[in-house]
Amino acid sequence: MRSFNKTILMGRIARDVELKNIRSGTSLVELGIAVNERCKTQNGEWGEAVHFINVTFWGKRAEVISQYLSKGDAILVEGRLKQSRWESDGQAHSRLTVRGEEFSFVGAPQRDLGLITHETETKPRTPHPPKDDIPF
Repeated sequence: MRSFNKTILMGRIARDVELKNIRSGTSLVELGIAVNERCKTQNGEWGEAVHFINVTFWGKRAEVISQYLSKGDAILVEGRLKQSRWESDGQAHSRLTVRGEEFSFVGAPQRDLGLITHETETKPRTPHPPKDDIPF
């Protein structure tokens, strides 16, 4: 049986974006993405749970993210789950992260909003012609 490993997340960057370079010269960025989930609370009311997911991007994508995005900006991430396992003081540990493969900007970055008015101009809607006026 074949398996499938694909993760799609949309949320906000939860911590400062820091570009790192490893010894080989490859760039990497480790993001914390805050993803909200609508769910029922223990008392039966609707609320939101926030999940913080670690996502790592490598190479050119890491460089672009560090240049254009910062804490609080929205992002759409596509990638694969990766499990890291290690042992420390005789205890086995594991951690799931997402290895980012693609990303998209979502909305305008918070720092580039500049002057925004709360009133927006709306064009009057053109009414649809009555069905008997349609030429076919």
